[in-house]
Amino acid sequence: MVKRNSFTGVLAAAVLFGGAIAHAQTFTLSDIQNWVGTGANQAALVVAWNDGKTPDSLVFGYRWSAADADPTVFGMMQAIDEANPRFSFTAHPSFFSGSVFSVFYDLTGNGGAPVVGIPQDLGGPENGHALFPGDHYREGWFTGFWGEFTGFGNPYNEGSWTSDYPTVQGVGVDTVSNNSWFGLSFSSDVINFTAPNPGFPTEPTATPEPSSVCLLALGALGLFGRRTRRKFHGQSRV
Repeated sequence: MVKRNSFTGVLAAAVLFGGAIAHAQTFTLSDIQNWVGTGANQAALVVAWNDGKTPDSLVFGYRWSAADADPTVFGMMQAIDEANPRFSFTAHPSFFSGSVFSVFYDLTGNGGAPVVGIPQDLGGPENGHALFPGDHYREGWFTGFWGEFTGFGNPYNEGSWTSDYPTVQGVGVDTVSNNSWFGLSFSSDVINFTAPNPGFPTEPTATPEPSSVCLLALGALGLFGRRTRRKFHGQSRV
C-alpha cells in the first residue's frame, strides 16, 4: 500500500507539473524569425484555417518604418502577400480594400495556386479550392466567413483575443500599431456568426530567396556532374 500510494502521489505531481508547463507555454514577437518589411515598428498576424491540417495557425511578422503612417490590417496582409510566394488572399470584389474573401497558404510547397470561387451575392458558388489537398485554402462570404481578431496585449503571453466580426470593412479600417497582434480565423457558423480564437501559432517554413534556389540548383548540377565524370572515368579504366 505504501508503494502504491507513493506511486500515485508521484503520478499526480507529474500531471500537475506537466499541466503547469503546458499552461506556461508562450509565444512572443521575438520568437518570429521571418519578417516582411523593414523598420522599427513590428506586429504579428496569426491566420487560422481551422481545416484539420497541421500546422494550422500560422504567424507572420510584419515591420514598417516609424516615420510612416500606421498601416491597416489589409495593408499588412498585402505586404505579406507580395513578399511571401506561399501566401495569398483575395478580397470581396465589392469591398476590395477592406475585406477578406479567401486566404491561401502553400503548405505542401508544391507551388500550386488556388482556384478562387465567387461570392454568392455576385452570382457564383463559393466553391474555390486548393490544387493540392494538403494546402490551406478557405473562402466564404455566405457559406462561411473570415473572422478578424485583435490582440489585447499578447494573446499568447497573458493577453487575450477580441473578436472584431464582421470584417466587411474591419481590415481596411483597423490600423496596426507597434507590438500589436491581429488574427484571422475561418468559421462556418453562419447562424451565430462566431469564430474560434486563433490557436497557438507556428511559424511557417521560410521560403528560399530566388538566388538561393538558383545556387542550390547549380550545386546539385555540379554534384551530379562530378559523380557522372567519376563513373565515366571508372568505366574507362576497366
